[in-house]
Amino acid sequence: MKAFEQLQQTLDLQIEKITDYLDRLSTRERVMVIFTIVFVTVALIGSALFYMHKAAEFQQKRLNELKDTIVWMQSHAVTMKPAGDSVLSATEKVQRVAQQQGLSVASQQSGTQIQIAVMHENYAVLANFLTQMVQSGLSIDKMELSSEAGQIKLTATVQ
Repeated sequence: MKAFEQLQQTLDLQIEKITDYLDRLSTRERVMVIFTIVFVTVALIGSALFYMHKAAEFQQKRLNELKDTIVWMQSHAVTMKPAGDSVLSATEKVQRVAQQQGLSVASQQSGTQIQIAVMHENYAVLANFLTQMVQSGLSIDKMELSSEAGQIKLTATVQ
């Protein structure tokens, strides 16, 4: 409560100083000063809102592009053919690609299929991970993306 009273006293003192200053000015000067203050305030607020709008528009455009890329990848994952690196096992290929991307992958093998789970905050990193896996000779049977705690979780079944 004491801080609120101090703030109130400080504001009252500032308002009193401004009022004294305006009282010393002629009517014409007073109108010009008030108009200038209002104009500058409106211009600053308008400028700040404009730049925030532009930044939000840019991020929305970026998000839409990333979503389009993921949708394309999901629809073409079945048709992507492996390049042919038969020396390594499928599990080793997944681990190698994950290591190249700097990702931590949880994988579980069941028969010829491997279920993997990867989390990252950037769609592009996950998309690159999938591309590298396909180029290393793995085929993607099933893929799902979900958002958890500010990160994107990719779960996929590969062969």
